[in-house]
Amino acid sequence: MARNGPVFFLCGQRWSVNSLTLVIVFLAVFSNEFLIYFIQSFRWPNLPVATRDSSKTQVVLLVADPQIQGYQDEPGFPIGLVTRWDIDRFLGQTFSLAHAYAQPDVVVFLGDLMDEGSKASKEDFKSYYYRFNSIFGAAEKDNKVYIAGDNDIGGEFRDMRKEWKIDRFEKHYDLLTGVDKYGFIDYIKMDIQNQGMQFVPKRELADDLQTKISSPIRVLVSHETIMHKAKVELYPLLRRLKPQLIFSGHWHKSFVFVCEKCMVDDEFTWPFHQRDLTWMTDYMSVNLTINQMALTEIMVPTCSYRMGVANMGYGVAVIESTGEMKYTVLWLPQRYRMLYGYLIVFSPLLLVHLFFNFLPFLLRKLHKRRS
Repeated sequence: MARNGPVFFLCGQRWSVNSLTLVIVFLAVFSNEFLIYFIQSFRWPNLPVATRDSSKTQVVLLVADPQIQGYQDEPGFPIGLVTRWDIDRFLGQTFSLAHAYAQPDVVVFLGDLMDEGSKASKEDFKSYYYRFNSIFGAAEKDNKVYIAGDNDIGGEFRDMRKEWKIDRFEKHYDLLTGVDKYGFIDYIKMDIQNQGMQFVPKRELADDLQTKISSPIRVLVSHETIMHKAKVELYPLLRRLKPQLIFSGHWHKSFVFVCEKCMVDDEFTWPFHQRDLTWMTDYMSVNLTINQMALTEIMVPTCSYRMGVANMGYGVAVIESTGEMKYTVLWLPQRYRMLYGYLIVFSPLLLVHLFFNFLPFLLRKLHKRRS
C-alpha cells in the first residue's frame, strides 16, 4: 500500500481516497440540491399561453398547505434547526421555479400557511410570518390571495378557534372573507370552517359578498373542500354567489370534483363525481360558463414534503375571459428519496475511509505496542 494511501485509476486519472471522496460528495450534493430541481422542472408541460394579455388571460399559481414548520413540535437544537432550514429551502427553491414557469398574474395561498400558527406565541407568529414572506419572496410584487387554514387559526380537533387568532391572521395576511378582484375574475374568500353558522348570519354573509361581485368569472377559494360537505350547509351561500369554479386544499392530495347539477335549486342534490389527478402530466380543460348548473372544484396538493404524502406540487390554472380554463399540477421532486440517497452514497464512503484510513492507523498502533 502506498505511503499516502491507496490510489485508484479512473478515466485515465490517478485518484486518492480523499480526492475521490470529495468528487463523489460534490456530485451527490450538486445533483440533490440543484440539478434534480431543474430536471424536474423540464418535465412540466408547456404553459398553454401563446401571448400574455391580462385582459383576456389570467395565469394563477396555487399554493396549498405549505405549513412552514414551527418550534414547538420540532426536535430541539440542532436537529430542529436543520429540519426547518431544509424544508424552508425546499419550499423556496421549488416555488421560485414554479413562479418562473408560470409568471403568474395572481398567486393564491389556500390555507395552512403555518404548521403551528394557531398555537404560536406573538413572537413566534411574527417569526413565521417573516419566514413565510422570505420563502415565497418571488411573489413579493404579485397580486396575492390568502386563505386561512385550521393550522393558522384553529378549528380542528381540540385546537379551538378564538377571535384573537382570527384578528392576528387578518392583521398579518388578509381578511377571512371578502372578494379580491383581479382583472376579469372575482376571487371569493369564504370561511366555511365556521361550523354551525345559523341561517340568518349565513344569509347576511352571502348578501354582503354578493354586493361586491361584479366580474364575469367567479372563483371561490377555500381551505377545506366544498363538495364533501352537506349541500344544505352551503347552498344558501352558493345560490347567491354563483361561483363557477372552486379551489381548495386541506387533504394534501390532488383531485377534481365535477358536479353537473350542483346549482339546481334545492338543498339536497349534490351529484358529483371525483377524479384522482395524481398522475396528470398535462393540462386538463374545463369550460366554466357553458353549463350554468355545473360546478367544478379542484383540490390542490400540498407543496411540502413534511406532510407525509409522496406527491407534492403547485397548481397552475390558465383562465380565459371566455370561461375556458386549463389546469395542471407542477409535480416536485420527492425530497425524502433525495435524503435517503445521501445515506446510500455516504455510508459506503464512510466504510471505505474506515478501511483505508482508520484500520491501517489502528494496525500501526498495535504493531508499536508489540514491539
